[in-house]
Amino acid sequence: MCLHPVTEEIEINERTKKVVVVADESPPDSPVVEERTFEEKCARWRKHVHSKKGDKASKFLTTWGEKLRIEDGVHQEYPRPAMVRGNEHEWVNLNGFWQYAVKKIEKALPPRSFDGDILVPFPVESTLSGVEKRITKDDFLWYRRKFSLPKNYCKNSSRLILHFGAVDWQTIVYINGQAVGEHSGGYDPFQFDITRFLNFSGSAEQEVMVRVYDPTDDGIQPRGKQCADPFTSKRVVAPLGMWYTPNSGIWQTVWLECVPKEAYIQKVRIIPNIDSNTVTVTAAVRQEIFKRNHGLFVKIFSGGHLVGFASGSTHHPVEVKLNEDHKTLLWTPDNPHLYDVEIYLHNSIIPKTYDEHVDMVRSYTAMRKISVGTDVNGLKRLKLNNKNLFQYGILDQGWWPDGLYTPASEEALKWDIQIIKSMGFNMIRKHVKIESQRWYHHCDKIGMLVWQDMPNGSVPAVWSPSGETDYSENPLDPLFAKIFEDELLACVDALYNHPCISVWVPFNEAWGQYNSVEVVNWLEHYDSSRLVWLSGGNDFGVGSAIDRHVYPEPTMPPLDDKRVAVLGEFGGLGHALEQHAWTATSSSPADSGSEDEEDAYSTFVEWGYGQSKNLDSLAEDYLLMLDKLNHLAQSGLSAAVYTQFSDVERESNGVVTYDRRFVKLDVRLVRKAHRRLLSRASTIISRSQMDLVSLVQEHVTKIPRSATYNLLSSFGETNIPRSATLDNLLSKYDKLQSDPEGGSAKLQERRESEERKEKLVPRCTSLSSVFVST
Repeated sequence: MCLHPVTEEIEINERTKKVVVVADESPPDSPVVEERTFEEKCARWRKHVHSKKGDKASKFLTTWGEKLRIEDGVHQEYPRPAMVRGNEHEWVNLNGFWQYAVKKIEKALPPRSFDGDILVPFPVESTLSGVEKRITKDDFLWYRRKFSLPKNYCKNSSRLILHFGAVDWQTIVYINGQAVGEHSGGYDPFQFDITRFLNFSGSAEQEVMVRVYDPTDDGIQPRGKQCADPFTSKRVVAPLGMWYTPNSGIWQTVWLECVPKEAYIQKVRIIPNIDSNTVTVTAAVRQEIFKRNHGLFVKIFSGGHLVGFASGSTHHPVEVKLNEDHKTLLWTPDNPHLYDVEIYLHNSIIPKTYDEHVDMVRSYTAMRKISVGTDVNGLKRLKLNNKNLFQYGILDQGWWPDGLYTPASEEALKWDIQIIKSMGFNMIRKHVKIESQRWYHHCDKIGMLVWQDMPNGSVPAVWSPSGETDYSENPLDPLFAKIFEDELLACVDALYNHPCISVWVPFNEAWGQYNSVEVVNWLEHYDSSRLVWLSGGNDFGVGSAIDRHVYPEPTMPPLDDKRVAVLGEFGGLGHALEQHAWTATSSSPADSGSEDEEDAYSTFVEWGYGQSKNLDSLAEDYLLMLDKLNHLAQSGLSAAVYTQFSDVERESNGVVTYDRRFVKLDVRLVRKAHRRLLSRASTIISRSQMDLVSLVQEHVTKIPRSATYNLLSSFGETNIPRSATLDNLLSKYDKLQSDPEGGSAKLQERRESEERKEKLVPRCTSLSSVFVST
């Protein structure tokens, strides 16, 4: 859907049926920028990014941004790791310098002149783009560059596909002056077959031009936490509290791919089933001439060994049964085992030779199952592979000070996940942003569960975090519904084969919330391999969880006999470090010539849901919250998400700074604390066992102090004298100690508690006591 239709004059070539853009006969409105050499472009980019202002850097760079060498290429990794075709010669990365221009929408024709060079794939507002310009609802952002065909492209046997990882928001693509197609959506990948628009005359150099329209929050489209409030004028460095600098234009990799002309695999869906020990593969095939007898052959490998094979028609799913002599390796955060998948497209269901395939793609999958089940106490719990797993994660905004939506490099992208993993979290909630497919690929390999939010749009519904506004939502806006649902479907399709994703969250805190029951039910039906719920928003009794957001202290959500109880957000403890703060390096209103402009959002500087005076108190406050989570988990809480991973612009409530140069919490300390929490919270003790423990404790406290200590110090020895009165009681005590479900951990905690009481020492949290003494 195009909210701003193409208004330029066009001519239709009746012979080729191609749309040709008529050149604008009006004089250019700005001087034509001369084409610079690559070395000159690099020098100008470095000067912009590394410029100094007084004794402080005016650019807020990460370590990876500082070290970025554009001479070596930018984000050169294969952009679609869950579906790899061919070899390195069959695709071309188009990241790098493009020409750009910002023109008013009244001038919809492709510009004759351009404003300068932009480094793709960084958003035009970002430092690393080399531009740092704000785009408004009255602007078109234009891109242009030239490219050569892939080395193995053959006109007679190949087709050429142009891919965009993500462009925010509405895009029209031109090849050699001809309009190829358009796309609306700022977070989903899209592609165009540009074969018939190629130029094979002369040097055969091709030209691609892209027009982007992005109204940010002046439009209704999904935009996440981007904000372009008029209050900020054109100031790129003036975010609004919890809302951040916009990202316009190309912000993920642009690339070319050669595919077979006759037919090729366009999309695959892989569904593992640990209960039946099968993997089901469905492929969408694009054909030049329709054939009914294309065959699909699927091979499954584990550690390089073939463990499953099946074949069938492309019109039906192909189910692969894993070999009986193969011991299935389940995917968990502790052991993220991946199975390699090879998918072959043949001309026939029964080909003459198996080596002569039309097309082949490589993918992977994981034998894992996400579900909800009932524990021994009748409470609903989250399960991974049919076992209880308490999911403790961190909220990740996915924002970078130098690249905004786009990290400086692959190493930066991976570092965030690795540091979260090393801290002992087993889940990330990706907050109202869709990342590049490589981010999910690293989560698959590293072992990190993901709750994936859909970026919000439209306007918020009336909302209360306590649930007072449950069962209320926005009225249906057909235009927004069409835009939102199209992009939701595209994002789910794009990320479907990443096993790390365990939950889809269509609405957060009632932002743009509408038709809640219909959206949740549709999404559950469309992807039955994952869970779906509304996070912190107005609850409608649907989905797999009741999700509340509570700040700063964690509290128990209402229990539901059909859904799990989760804390979608809590915490938000803030502590700003001056040398790593956004406000220490960003421009003030005076810098932008707005001295008289009152900054109504100045109170959001160093903002968090709670403030800790120093790093020691931050750690102490955090450990206290974990201790409360442990008790909530025993009462029925299935998951919790701490806010948040990094500081973002004026928010200082991250566990790492915005520039990723400083980790505020000791990694070793929190890793031990998280392991202890996850171990206890995932071990469910029946009420009868808990009652028994309480009964034992009650009797033990009535024994004289000396006898109690002698008993506890000798606990577990077979030669201790036991009175007839306590014999039966201690027998049951011993059974609990050896209980693999975690009874011994519970008893040990109670023992330590009683010893502290007897010694008349102040009680500290169980987490603090463990780590202070080690």
